[in-house]
Amino acid sequence: MSDEILVSKTAMIAHCVGRAREEYDKDPLTFFDDITRRDAATLNVLRAWEAAVEMGDYVIGTWSLGAPDDERAVFTLLADKGWIDAALAERLKHTGEFCRAEWDYQAGPLPALVTIVKRGLDDLQAFAQALVTHQQR
Repeated sequence: MSDEILVSKTAMIAHCVGRAREEYDKDPLTFFDDITRRDAATLNVLRAWEAAVEMGDYVIGTWSLGAPDDERAVFTLLADKGWIDAALAERLKHTGEFCRAEWDYQAGPLPALVTIVKRGLDDLQAFAQALVTHQQR
């Protein structure tokens, strides 16, 4: 049976991914100039990222996998323990760099936001699915 917390976080990530993409896909040519849409996309990327980190922390704690020092270590530890692919962990760390810049009240670069919306959000969904699938073994 699926773990309810992992399923809930997976649904949250899917929702945030959809919202971020919706804002970008309305009109990619005007995305940079529309601060409301950029903010909505950014906030949904951040929410999805936070849900992924919370999922990772939950798995690490529940299955006693170790004690990560920070969110980057969450992905490294899960890769080291075989829960996710090492390449996926590295890509997630790159997405985290954008999120950390936003958390520190520095504007993350807009090209990075677009890259995350176009490709990085798939990694967050793959991460969530990998955790759900692995815990069902």
